[in-house]
Amino acid sequence: MIAFVRKLVARVRTHGLNYFVIIARTEITQPRFQVTHYVRLALIQARQLTKRRGGASAEDETCLQFIYDLSTSPLTFDFASYLAAAEVERRLRGLHSIEVIFVPGPLDGARAETPEYEAAVNIEARRWRLRHMLIPMLSFLPTVSTYTVCRDRKQAEALVTSDAKRIYPSDYRIFLPRQPDKKVIHQHARAGVPIWPMFDAPSHARHLVRQFFNHYVKGRRAIVITLRNYPYTPQRNSRNADWLAFADSLDPSRYAVIFVNDSETVTGPPPVDFSRHLVFDLASVNLELRLALYEAAWLNMALMHGPTELCWYSETARYLLFIQVGTAAVQSEQALIQNGHRLYADLDFAKPYQHIVWTIDELGSLQRSFAEMEALLDAENAGLNPSTSDGRG
Repeated sequence: MIAFVRKLVARVRTHGLNYFVIIARTEITQPRFQVTHYVRLALIQARQLTKRRGGASAEDETCLQFIYDLSTSPLTFDFASYLAAAEVERRLRGLHSIEVIFVPGPLDGARAETPEYEAAVNIEARRWRLRHMLIPMLSFLPTVSTYTVCRDRKQAEALVTSDAKRIYPSDYRIFLPRQPDKKVIHQHARAGVPIWPMFDAPSHARHLVRQFFNHYVKGRRAIVITLRNYPYTPQRNSRNADWLAFADSLDPSRYAVIFVNDSETVTGPPPVDFSRHLVFDLASVNLELRLALYEAAWLNMALMHGPTELCWYSETARYLLFIQVGTAAVQSEQALIQNGHRLYADLDFAKPYQHIVWTIDELGSLQRSFAEMEALLDAENAGLNPSTSDGRG
């Protein structure tokens, strides 16, 4: 309580009394407390008494409208969790398909960000993410039947249905936007709601990755290492020297290490010399190839960050993801719990050989965790052919 009061006083000194307006607005668009949901529902009901509108899609009776409003929601890999939650909601409501509607925000179609974030990922980079990150993700779910990137909020208002049973998030309205809850998918899993099947890479992306494996991996065990290296919250970046030392420690006749560089810095010089290993830069800029690579890997390893959410929702992608609690605000205990994680545990919907390692990605941790996973996989494969042409021996 004392820490909360001190934080509140510090924020008021920085922002003045306007800080209370800021936190109220944030709570309305990113609800954390149950009372906020009641307030939103009351506002929606009051609006319905004064205005009736009949916007609807061509699939009125069978389609869930997943509204992603860029005035409140980020252009990041978090979209994977929101999309997965929408798919579970579609099943629970007995609907046939999903229509995704992207509603533009006030800043060239996006939302305003903090100066620190803007310096690292400017508006053009965020618009690029919409086209090359969020939209391609829709191909991972066969139930996504169509999507619309609205030119303005007036078009969105004409498209969004007035049937509350077919909107996700349920309390979204154009006049009352909100960011989806990232914790929803975790809550469903804990309640016993089936999560699988979920994401699958398109068949042609799998074909292209098989070609790469046949030419370069050649039956070895493919270890895919995904790196984070960009200016925003650099304390969350990968320990590149440790990852390289880990890769160098593996027997190249048995393992093929494939590095995937950070999408934001892939066109610059590599952070360390990876020339002894394979680097698949196509996966850094093509999301379909990235998921196909994750699916084909014998094991995926990474510091837990945005792209690894694709592994979360792949039933076949084996992974070891490393995270140290408290490295940054987004990785504080409070933030992790708020986003649905159980501290020091795997995801509630994780499949076998999908594990989170709750420690820093230093060499000793990488080697120990890898040895433990290798022993488990070798035990599973006992008596079977130890290597296959797809690198998943």
